Amino acid sequence: MNDNIKFKNFFKNGYFKKNSFFDTKFIENLNKEILEAKDVDRYYDINNILRRIEKLYDKGKFLKILNSNLLTYLNEFFDKNFVIFKDKYNAKPVGGEGFEPHYDGIFYFEKKDNSVHKGWYKYSNFFVNVLVALDHCNSSNGTLEIANADFGNFENLIENTKKNGTPVLNKDYASSLDFQTIDLNPGDVLFFSNLCPHKSNKNNSKNNRRTLYYTYAESDNADIYNEYFRDKKDSVSSKGGAL
Repeated sequence: MNDNIKFKNFFKNGYFKKNSFFDTKFIENLNKEILEAKDVDRYYDINNILRRIEKLYDKGKFLKILNSNLLTYLNEFFDKNFVIFKDKYNAKPVGGEGFEPHYDGIFYFEKKDNSVHKGWYKYSNFFVNVLVALDHCNSSNGTLEIANADFGNFENLIENTKKNGTPVLNKDYASSLDFQTIDLNPGDVLFFSNLCPHKSNKNNSKNNRRTLYYTYAESDNADIYNEYFRDKKDSVSSKGGAL
């Protein structure tokens, strides 16, 4: 499938996959670098097992190459200017739970100064998520399941959510969607709109299911990455947990 068809698919369905975007050796180097990265935020579960790492996109040679290659591709593919908005590494260890069907960025959050904001739309009006497979991702280890994007406005889309300060979809709406299981090999990349409902199941395999999950925003303001993390720290927990 060439990029012209992928472009049309994105604005029809909201997502497309590029196989072998990164080669196996690069992924091996990336996995090693991620675990050795300094000055990142690491999150562990109650059993002290690593679940997630944030603030890592520029913390190593291969991480910088990955971000640069993804930015170049997005800028050329969409003919827009993108900046990195948020980043995380998901380890999804054996037995790691999945997540409920949701959009990304469709929620209200409140800051400590009592100002209320429209989720991610405080920062931009166009977002592309990029999922980089670091392991084989399949139904047994809880790979991503995705439905076609809802290309609507914020006010309409939030009506499909539970409206509880998170972007989780209400059960009636979620049950009406057709979710597709996305199988990935190491080095494959899935590009998808934040408006694609998505979910995943528990990791029932015997191995971790590692991925990088970056979000890029159309913007000329490279500081929205830092602004996002400042807001995350400054948000009222009951409203801003979805950040």
